[in-house]
Amino acid sequence: MKSIGLLTIGQAPRPDGLARDVAKILGEGIAVVERGALDGLDDDEITAMTPVEGDYPLITMLNDRSSAVIAKRYILDRLQSQIGNLEREHHVDATLLMCTGAFPVFQHQRPLVAPQDALYGTVAGLAGTGRIGAIVPLPSQVENARVKWSELGILDPYIDVSSPYGNDSLDATAAAAKRAHDAGATILFLDCFGFTLVMKAAAREAFNGPVVLARSMAARYLAELL
Repeated sequence: MKSIGLLTIGQAPRPDGLARDVAKILGEGIAVVERGALDGLDDDEITAMTPVEGDYPLITMLNDRSSAVIAKRYILDRLQSQIGNLEREHHVDATLLMCTGAFPVFQHQRPLVAPQDALYGTVAGLAGTGRIGAIVPLPSQVENARVKWSELGILDPYIDVSSPYGNDSLDATAAAAKRAHDAGATILFLDCFGFTLVMKAAAREAFNGPVVLARSMAARYLAELL
């Protein structure tokens, strides 16, 4: 049986059905092993990773369904360690880094999908001459997203903010999708692995157009590798 590693920047196993959504796309006969950069850390240790000015901020989910905002610099070594663990101890055939943010090149022996470039490129290709809409979870991530789109020649994306981890995340996602539609976007990208298939359905109804979900699209890349 083939196996894949799902590596989150938070804690594993994720309680929001991420592994289930990925497994649904991969199909039967694929074992899933989850690991997280924050595994084994307590609240105080995670709080110490809070971003300061100049940090690259990331938001993720913890085991208790709460969310945490952390600085990317604190988890790079921990991600590298978990990649090695997945390959050496669990012998995974490939690993998916479940984050749409930018990361340095990690050391790995088996295929590692760090999906930011592929996801942004896919959305840009699908958009054609239309306007791209994107929803990111944090206001502090808007400028980073604009820079990434500009690198692909996309100079006028509509970028909105809505966290997939709030109590009203479903309604908030739909509302942001409606704003993107009203702003003239022709394709919508849910730019965080926290957005679920249920949220995608709500966004698609409100947007009335094609919606690309990070977790399901990245799973399709992984399925192609396998």
